[in-house]
Parts: sequence; structure tokens; C-alpha cells
Amino acid sequence: MVPPLPSLHGDLMLDVFTHRALTQGVLNDHTTHGNSDRLAQLGQSVLNTVVMYIFFAERPMLSGEDLKTKHAQTLSDSSIAAWLDAYDIDLKKRVRLGGARGALDDPEEARFLFNSYVGAVCLQDGLQAATDWISKLVKPEEQPLALVDDPQNRTLTTVIPVPLPASPRAGTSQAAPPPYRPPTPPQASTVPSGVPQGILALFNQTCLQRQIPMEWAAAANGPQHDPRWEVKCKVAGVERGFGLGRNQKLAKEIAAYEAYLYMQSIGWNLQEPEPTA
Repeated sequence: MVPPLPSLHGDLMLDVFTHRALTQGVLNDHTTHGNSDRLAQLGQSVLNTVVMYIFFAERPMLSGEDLKTKHAQTLSDSSIAAWLDAYDIDLKKRVRLGGARGALDDPEEARFLFNSYVGAVCLQDGLQAATDWISKLVKPEEQPLALVDDPQNRTLTTVIPVPLPASPRAGTSQAAPPPYRPPTPPQASTVPSGVPQGILALFNQTCLQRQIPMEWAAAANGPQHDPRWEVKCKVAGVERGFGLGRNQKLAKEIAAYEAYLYMQSIGWNLQEPEPTA
């Protein structure tokens, strides 16, 4: 029994269900994804990473060789074909094949369709949504793994021993030790509602696929018990994103979102280096 197929909308649904032979690889600059070829590349990377992550989290731990074997078996041609057959009505029969009848019997074409769908789900609903779906395909009996740790669901208890003051010597006086104050408990850090979940992974993946160089610069300000992290994201040597948060991870997510929005607005085309003062 497979989990429900995530629904797609608008141009994403149209491109996924239109065979690439009909679009001839033309990029549509009016969409966020371009075409199904790009969706398939994104989906392939997401699928490979999520499946490996699922087996990496298994306990007892699997060896490196076992991870490689289980990953290959799970994403074999026969597995992809079985998933597509399970979604036959919802997926395979809705594809507009044009003159390419029977194309989905080809393992490469079947994999392309599935990868395109994974990429579309990731782009539309986020990386975690794609992970939830893939996890239920791979291990339907288990709860999907969260890609991002949620500090609200964790309790950290730190026991700090307090040494007893030494007994004063006869004839001497000793000031009373200051009262013990427990450290301030860490406040929960969550990504602001305006920042999509998984944007950091998506931004890194997009830059990697497009061979766009990027780098991060992080610094902490304020007291040690309550720091404020500042993270700058540089794309091709130019700052394109800035994030401020209670921890480095949160600030990095915000900076990645700013950089992603900027690069999206210019079509991910690197501009000439900006003049420096």
C-alpha cells in the first residue's frame, strides 16, 4: 500500500504530466522551475539524499557498504516501476505522451517521470513534504524523519555541580558565597513563518547544480548565554543574503532565503562583478 500521491497545481502539474518530447527542452522563464528536465534533476538529487538519510538514521547502524547496497536496491529500476504502477491511475495514465506511446515502459523514462514528480513536490510544498512522502514509500510502517531538528521537541537538562565552600580557618572570616543562579534556559529558535522550511537545502542544491560559488560568514554578538548570530551569504563573492537569529542555523536559514529570492529574481544568472568603492 503506497501513501497518497501529493497533489500538484498549475504549471508544475502541466509540465510533469507533459512528456519532454512535446516540450523539446524549452525553458519557460515565466515559471519558477523552467521545465521538466530541471524538475527531474532536482528530484533525482532529493530522492537520492532522502533515501540515504533514511537508512543512515537506522539503528543499529549500517556499515558504509550496507548503506550503499540498500540505497541501490531501494532506487532500482524495478522499485521505481513498482511505485509508478501503484500510482497508475493518478500518475502514469495522466501523462501526455504525444507520439511517445509506451515510453513509460522504458526504465529511463519511468525514472524521469518519478524524479520530475519528486522535484515538483519539493519545489511546491518544500523539502520536508517531499521527505514525508518518500519516507512513507520506503518505510510505510514508520514515522517520516524530520530533516531539521526542532528544538521545541527536545528537553536539555544540564546538571552543574556546585562545590561546597571550604570551612573557614579558626580566627578568620570568610564572605558568604554568592547565591547559585542556574543558567538561563535556551529559548526555542524557530524559523520565521515567512521563511519556507527546507529553503537552505534547496538553495544549496540549486547553487550546486548550477555550479554557482557561494560562501557563508558567521559571527556571534552579545553575551555568551544569549548570543545573537549574524550570517552573511555571498554568491560569487557578492553578499546576497543576511540573517539574524538566536543561533547560527536560524540565521543561516534566513540568509539563504534572502539570497534565494534575489537569485530567483535575476533568473540565477550571475551578473558582472559589482564595482567596489
